[in-house]
Amino acid sequence: MRRLLDKNENPFDLPEEIKALILQKIGRASFNRYPDPEYAVLKERLSMYCGFSADSIVPGNGGDEILWMLFSRYVKPGDSVLVFSPTFSEYYRLADLFGASLCTVQADLNGDEPRFDHTLFLSRMAELKPSLVLVDSPNNPTGQSHPVSFIGKAVALCESTIVIDEAYGEFARDNWLSSMRGKVLPANVVVLKTLSKAWGLAGLRLGYAVCGKDSASALNAARSPFNVNILSGTAAEIILEHSEVMLARVKLLCGIRDGFISLVNRLQGWRAFSSDANFVLVRAPFPWSSFASSLGDLCLKRFALSSDTEDSTCWLRVSIGTEEDMESVISLFATMQRR
Repeated sequence: MRRLLDKNENPFDLPEEIKALILQKIGRASFNRYPDPEYAVLKERLSMYCGFSADSIVPGNGGDEILWMLFSRYVKPGDSVLVFSPTFSEYYRLADLFGASLCTVQADLNGDEPRFDHTLFLSRMAELKPSLVLVDSPNNPTGQSHPVSFIGKAVALCESTIVIDEAYGEFARDNWLSSMRGKVLPANVVVLKTLSKAWGLAGLRLGYAVCGKDSASALNAARSPFNVNILSGTAAEIILEHSEVMLARVKLLCGIRDGFISLVNRLQGWRAFSSDANFVLVRAPFPWSSFASSLGDLCLKRFALSSDTEDSTCWLRVSIGTEEDMESVISLFATMQRR
């Protein structure tokens, strides 16, 4: 059996009883009719979950479509887009696709934990005046959350649109959107969320943005009228009524994650960074070539980072799977350590 630990997927499928509810409701749907272009029910369920008004929510065919809307609305050829590095690979792809210059503030990965220079980021934002600012928190691939205080400062100082990508926010100890409950979101802010990770709906492609007033209007203007199909929309409406399932699984995965980090860091020469996500970035004391022939049924994600020394170390992003999955990873690492 292949152990798929390379795409940050939730290892747990939906409970059968919830699947049955979804299939029952879908069976009553009219497949010959378009979905409600306003997605009133879906947005109301998302509103109840996240604590912000339905008018501030824009649904998407996965978080990737929300990102495409943002680039299509705010980025022109030659514009600057500001991000930390390393970061989500889709930012690079979209910047290239839209002819933008992706400006990066590099994290220091040479120590026991990543260090992000938040002061430099704010300075670069003031200097470059980018058309779009993207801050993924927790960061992919490091798993680090940026301080809520820094994000608040970046939002306040940003003169353009700023995106806080909280795709993995449910796994974090704290996140900026939760800190804003009961407050009005600034007009230029977009918080990106998804049901792919913590909720385990990656195959159904459902993401959403929680936006300030101006950003919501801009995204709705860019959104096609029927961008979420009735199957995905129906499944989301039902699973959002069962948040206790998501919360229990998040708690379980966080426990598995923290235990995995502890075990890796007992191996001489290895370093697993602390994480607020459902994945862990590992610095291994072996070149990638040593792993390639030893993975077997394990699927891990390799990263070529700036501090990567090809002949002596490599970087692996390991998605958190079941306890059995992670035991297999530790077994592989320990076997390599004994060679």
